[in-house]
Amino acid sequence: MAFDTSSLRHLFPILAQPAYDHPLIYLDNAATTQKPLSVLDAIQDYYRSYNANVHRGAHFLSDRATNRFEQARDTVASFINAPEKSHVIWTKGATEAINTVAFGLEHLIEKGDEILITSLEHHANLVPWQQLAFRTGARLRILPLTSNGEWEPEFSHYFTDRTRIFAATQISNAIGASTPLQTMLDHAKQQDAFTLVDGAQAVAHYPVDVQTLDCDFYVFSGHKMYGPTGIGVLYGKSHALEVLMPNQTGGEMVRHVSYQATEFNVLPYRLEAGTPHIEGVIGLATACDFLNAQDRIALLAWEQSLASHVYSRLHKEGGIDIYSPEKNTTLVSLSVPNIHTLDLNAYLDSQGVAVRAGSHCAHPLMAQLGVAGTLRASFACYNTMEEANRFCDVLLEAIDLLNDE
Repeated sequence: MAFDTSSLRHLFPILAQPAYDHPLIYLDNAATTQKPLSVLDAIQDYYRSYNANVHRGAHFLSDRATNRFEQARDTVASFINAPEKSHVIWTKGATEAINTVAFGLEHLIEKGDEILITSLEHHANLVPWQQLAFRTGARLRILPLTSNGEWEPEFSHYFTDRTRIFAATQISNAIGASTPLQTMLDHAKQQDAFTLVDGAQAVAHYPVDVQTLDCDFYVFSGHKMYGPTGIGVLYGKSHALEVLMPNQTGGEMVRHVSYQATEFNVLPYRLEAGTPHIEGVIGLATACDFLNAQDRIALLAWEQSLASHVYSRLHKEGGIDIYSPEKNTTLVSLSVPNIHTLDLNAYLDSQGVAVRAGSHCAHPLMAQLGVAGTLRASFACYNTMEEANRFCDVLLEAIDLLNDE
């Protein structure tokens, strides 16, 4: 599958620099992506042209900033096909969005209720639910993978009439596996459970339609989809957002305050206390525009072809444990028996190849895989087949070198 990465790479000037006298090869995109010039320019333009607080000032700059801020909400709503822009809540990222829901639903959870997540979850979509269970007496249940890495054929029995919340990742950050999301969401809705989808690893690769998914909540971070750090989105259906109790109070999220009482504002502002990350919002909307300008289907196919190529090359070599699916993934996660992943990472880094080694904030999943961590190469729109091959070559060099020590 051909994809013209040359038309994109010049938009990412950071990739042109060397690393330790080698061409920089950036394959840590699941952690954070690089930012195109349009996003960098949009952030700079905000500070150079219309820096002001939003929704507060009655002057020229504040009006411009507020208009661009709310236009960005329209852009993001359209990007995920939200029915109204009031369904888009700005957060610091997917982690804050999940915590907002976990705290916001606490008043509806009772002892003996069940919160169901999957065994693919990273800590951000595990710990908030675990702590909610601790606070309320609810039971945290885990929908497991089999020893073969497959979902149990009869996983529907994990959804019971006690299930109040079902939260699942769309794609695992650690191994790149997908969840059978639509089927799981259907089971959860049959039990009238709230449903949350963590799309942090999906939104940069897959077109997202929250109305088709029909989930109550969908969360993602800007920096994993070519946008700035410190900005993310909590999408929610109206009825789901309206029952959330704000876990942060203060300015902007109120309509009227007296010493005796506070009347909260309407959505989306009721869940956005304080001065927002204005330049982050502007940058995130520009990242949406960048992705919308691409052929998303061809882009996804290209990223998957890079991962599939790496999988095939390394699988043929033998002696490497690969935990990612062979197909339909955009990353490859692996380990090598008797060689620490940090040693592999150090050698790759010395050769200019940036990957990620460790637990990927997924300790329970690593325990299930029987490893302390994995080495992860994750691909984005600007990566080339030459880079994929260079990663394989350097990794195999590292294995030979470290096996001889």
